Amino acid sequence: MMNSANKGNTTLTDTDETKLSIQNLNNPIATNMQFEIKKIGILFDYDFYIPDEGDHTGIAFRLAYFSVANYSLSNKALCVYVGSMLCSVVPGLRTSVEKSLNEIGVRARFVKLPSQAKEYKLDITYASQLDWSSILVIFGYCILILFKHKDLKNDAVGYNSYISNCILGLQAKFRWDPSTKLRIPLDGAKVNIISTMLSSDDLRATVKKFLISSSNHPDSQIGDVCKYLSDVLSN
Repeated sequence: MMNSANKGNTTLTDTDETKLSIQNLNNPIATNMQFEIKKIGILFDYDFYIPDEGDHTGIAFRLAYFSVANYSLSNKALCVYVGSMLCSVVPGLRTSVEKSLNEIGVRARFVKLPSQAKEYKLDITYASQLDWSSILVIFGYCILILFKHKDLKNDAVGYNSYISNCILGLQAKFRWDPSTKLRIPLDGAKVNIISTMLSSDDLRATVKKFLISSSNHPDSQIGDVCKYLSDVLSN
């Protein structure tokens, strides 16, 4: 698992990207007096896990979920993995997620799983097993942190209380076994990174549209989660 972006055979860290962006400031932002504007900076490729068509193992989601627990992740890689989890459940979010990632200098390099795991030298055997209910709880949690971070004001106590209540609320939508422990690998600092860097107006608008249109989803579990998320976000 690589925690930095690859550009050719060179491994680039967030620090390297910053240096390159600063170097690009030496280039003119206008080519003539018509006030044309060029975007400063370049895009860096990051692996973005998506499921094979018809795949029901959830391996793309599970591998991204397991990866966010890596404490040495760059901020951009963290956003990519969360975006991958969102799109693994709702492929219709991909365009907005891609746009949000482009805006922070990331170009998604789609890796289909499990079919391309060997090609990209990914060990998928270590990814935690998650059932559908657990995936939906984590998915709902990822959606909430795109919207509610400003209310928490980086208050660790407030964050922990809010997240605990939300997880309990999501779990209540299922016949959840109380003995089942669900690991949430995102602390307040990571939530702040995701909600600051990944959460764009376009992505939030697309998510809201999905929630509204899916409240009566044929899969009752999806419908229940969407109703719960809509209610929380409306408060």
